[in-house]
Amino acid sequence: MFFAIFFLVYGSANFFVWLRAMHAFQFQSFYAKLFFSAAFVLAASSYILTKSLLSNVNSTLYDVFLWIGSFWFALLGYFLISLLVIDIFVLINRFFPFFPQFLLQDYAKTKLLTGLIVLLLVFVTVTYGFINANNIKLKTIQLSIPKKNSTLTSLNIFYFSDSHFTPVNNGRIAKKIIDLAEEVKPDIILIGGDVIDDKSNQLKRIGIDEELRQLKAKYGVYTINGNHEYIVNVNNADNFLNENNVQVLRDSMVTIDNSVQIIGREDGSIANFAHGKRKSVAELVSSARKDLPIILLDHQPFHLADAAAQNVDLQLSGHTHHGQMWPFNFVTKMIYEVSWGYKKIANTHFYVSSGVGTWGPPVKVGNDAEVINFKISFTEN
Repeated sequence: MFFAIFFLVYGSANFFVWLRAMHAFQFQSFYAKLFFSAAFVLAASSYILTKSLLSNVNSTLYDVFLWIGSFWFALLGYFLISLLVIDIFVLINRFFPFFPQFLLQDYAKTKLLTGLIVLLLVFVTVTYGFINANNIKLKTIQLSIPKKNSTLTSLNIFYFSDSHFTPVNNGRIAKKIIDLAEEVKPDIILIGGDVIDDKSNQLKRIGIDEELRQLKAKYGVYTINGNHEYIVNVNNADNFLNENNVQVLRDSMVTIDNSVQIIGREDGSIANFAHGKRKSVAELVSSARKDLPIILLDHQPFHLADAAAQNVDLQLSGHTHHGQMWPFNFVTKMIYEVSWGYKKIANTHFYVSSGVGTWGPPVKVGNDAEVINFKISFTEN
């Protein structure tokens, strides 16, 4: 049912944009219409066809069509927004005329000019978003957490989420993450899920396995599953990560230096993809020592009060991308208590990352590609 609804909505959106483009540009030649329509269909179907038909093709052919399809998602989104704005102005003008007369005298020319302006604005926006997505920012956040019986006085954490490694970013993001991690010299590296977004054969072909093995920290590298690990096949994804220096915590806990407990919560997608059930925060914390600090990794930032009620010291999440492309951040702000950034509830610190990478189009508008250096000070109770 989900896929039926998706294809209906996606197909309708593409048809609407194609129809409006044909009206705006008024191609006179049959071959011009045919070429434009063929190029449009290719762009609109590339991502879906690539994932469904070419996933086992280990060549640049896979990469090329994945690139085309990924960028098309961004272009389609902004074309739809532009057309919506235009239609709103046209509707207002129908009841309260305000358009200059010269726009109405030659309607065909006005449509063509409007189409060209929309095309320019959308391409400029997506180009900016691509540049912004590749400009990874290192942010530093200092937090104080009760020491309890921990023997550590501080902990230097390098955190990122939602890297979504695929041939679309072709290892560029991975290399930048490694460089920033080396700059921070962390005690531990924590990842908030959605590390990979493709099959292991495609990731190995572009060297993501080699890049991941370069992530090093005194206490190790830990991650959790996000929904995209389930989408690409969670067992395949986890095997790939575990084999390459990244330990996946699945409703499990590790204690570092007998001083700090790191709990990794399974993603809620386990219910839809594996008919399983993840543990509640209360169940996870029940097996932890109460006299040591607790850091919880939970990919999707729902029900934050649950972690606060269990006296978790710090919860790190991702998933939202803060909408990834403006104005979709307004949607994520309505869905999540924290769409991006820091919040404290009771004695629990929360941070939701906008993600170091992107899903689908390698485009970020209205948020940052970020990694965070948490400098934790453990203070006396």
